[in-house]
Amino acid sequence: MSEYAPDETRERWVHHGSKKAVDSFDDEETSFTTVACVPRPHGEDAGETSVKMEIEQHTELYRFAILMDAHGRQAINRIFGDADETTGKAVAPTFLLYLLLDEGKCTVAEFCQACGEMLRGEGWTGYQAIQAAWEAIPVDCSQYLPNDLVS
Repeated sequence: MSEYAPDETRERWVHHGSKKAVDSFDDEETSFTTVACVPRPHGEDAGETSVKMEIEQHTELYRFAILMDAHGRQAINRIFGDADETTGKAVAPTFLLYLLLDEGKCTVAEFCQACGEMLRGEGWTGYQAIQAAWEAIPVDCSQYLPNDLVS
């Protein structure tokens, strides 16, 4: 839009806003930073595919890849396994809660209850999902959760 548009018109407002946004890139103190990004796949398993693509391109930057899909975790763990000098691992989302437990930020009971809430809240209640949720977690939650939520 034109910088010569009359004041208080939409055209002038769009021009002013656009110029201000573009000027931000030139100011070193307030400029934007760049973030690695991969093309966005579409369809079934798109999320797992995009995480896999990101890990392939920047393996050394990641210690964990968090995703529920078992096949996606296996594929990403192969990438981590084939890479030199990385200790990365693909784990289920419940592992994030385990890190809190491991650091002493919660009790075993709180950890187990939070995992149970996550599993139910996300609808991850099928047998394979339950198995995947506890796969990398060395904690027995059977005394805190019903049988249908523990492996």
